[in-house]
Formats: sequence, structure tokens, C-alpha cells
Amino acid sequence: MINPARLSKNAVVKTISLNQVLENLENLIQSRLIGSKNGFYFLSGRDFLCEIRIEREKKAAQKWKKFLKIGKWFQAVPYLRAILASGSLALNNTEEESDFDVLSVAKSGRLYTCRIFLSFVASLFKARRTRYQISAPDKFCFNHYIVDGNLNIKHESLFNAQTYVNLKPVFIEDELFENFYASNLWLNKYVYNFRPEKMFVRRSVRPSLVLRLVAAFGEFVLNNKFGDFLEKILKKYQHRRIKLNPVTYEKGGRIVFNDDELEFHPRSFEAKALTRYNEFLKRFRILFSEEEKDSGLE
Repeated sequence: MINPARLSKNAVVKTISLNQVLENLENLIQSRLIGSKNGFYFLSGRDFLCEIRIEREKKAAQKWKKFLKIGKWFQAVPYLRAILASGSLALNNTEEESDFDVLSVAKSGRLYTCRIFLSFVASLFKARRTRYQISAPDKFCFNHYIVDGNLNIKHESLFNAQTYVNLKPVFIEDELFENFYASNLWLNKYVYNFRPEKMFVRRSVRPSLVLRLVAAFGEFVLNNKFGDFLEKILKKYQHRRIKLNPVTYEKGGRIVFNDDELEFHPRSFEAKALTRYNEFLKRFRILFSEEEKDSGLE
């Protein structure tokens, strides 16, 4: 739900109850402005969307099994603090060709070491999407990394807000989960009355003491000057690959690579989605104080 604070000054916002919402939906159904089927609501004449959504939820259930089967092994990755499912999988709205978008949280000061190990483990299962694959169904797309010492995401927009409020934690400590959303209170500017509820997330990997001990041992071995040196070498190597990739300089997306964040969205759907959203609002004369803008794509 959009935050009422973003409505134009002439708009009137009232607090309504769930019963009032259901009552109004029933009135709209009776007037044939909308329809209802299998628990879904849709604009009149668009009941075919119900079958599509049901089919996609079935596909998502299958993809979640594959995700978790491999995702549990990521607990063995040194310096990896969290894995959160993003994109279509987080919304249970996948297609056959959908990959697994992931937000990864690494330990501060070991971002590039963590990325190498995470990519290595995914590659062992032949489940890592590479830069050369246009389509990579059921493969992990590690397109966004942040560090536990700086959880704030600076790229604010309605599109990104919807992405981050729908994240599904696959494994993460409770304190880190709470700190992530505490560090991104800007989400409430776009999503009204948002409250993250980790306890209601049903899909997550079963904690493995053995795998966590493997990760802890790896960190023990690298928590020294050699580990610092390795991090510098891996950072230099990865930065060089990013800079040499022509996609890095394409318009319409965002590539970020620094000590606190790695983001790889060179061909983002964000601007196109927000353009359609603004056009929809104009068509139905829904007044906002200003059009929604993207998060500063290049």
C-alpha cells in the first residue's frame, strides 16, 4: 500500500478497517466493476489473470525447493552473514525461465572474499548465473551485496521499496534482520505502515551446525594479515573485471562497486516500470504530489 503522505495536498486520506475494505470490494463486484475468483480480485474481464497467478505460484513452490536445497550449503561460506531471496521468487510469481535473485550480506572488510567463496559454492552445484547467460532458470543471480557494518541502501524509489519490503530471509540472525530494516526507514515513505515480520516467513534453510563450523573455521584461518592481503587482491581483481566489462557503462541501469556495496543491475526494469505506473495513475486521475522517479539510474 502506498504511503498516504505521498498523495497530493488535495487528496483526502481516511483510515479504514479491513471490514470496510471487504465491504467495498463486494460492492464493486456487485456493480461488475471488478471480479473475484479463487480468492483473487481483478478488473472486470481480466479473470484469466487468476489462472496465470495460480500457475506461477505452483512454479514458485517448485523453485523454492531447488533454492533451499542448494541454499543451505551457503551457510558454509566464510564471512557470509545473510541470504535473502528477492525478485519474482520472493513474490511467488515466477515463470519457468526465472532465476533466483539474491541480496547477500557480507562481513564488513571481507566483501570481496565473501563474494568469491559464495560464487565458488554455487558453482560447485552448477547453480551460479554468469554474466554471459541471457537466461538462467533456477540459477543464483548474486546481483546485490551489502555489508553488515553499513546496511543502509541509498537508492530510494517506490520500485526499490517494493523490492526490499518483500525480501524473504533464507538465513539471517534476528538482530541483523532487525538492523537491516532499522537502517532503511526510508521504506516507510513509500509503503504505508510497513512492519517486517520475520517470524511469519515459512521458507528458510534449516540451521546446520556443521556448515557453520566450516564457515567459522574459514574465518579463523583468514582473520589475520594474510586475510587482509587476500581481500585487497580479490578487490583489485574484481574491480578490474567490472571496469573492463562494457555492460558497466551502458545507460539505463546501475553498477556499484565499493567497500560497502556491490550492485549489478546494468539493464534495470525500474525506470520502465515506474513510467507505466505514472501513466496508469494519470489515466485513472489518481492525484499524487509528484510523479514517482527512479532511484538515480545512470
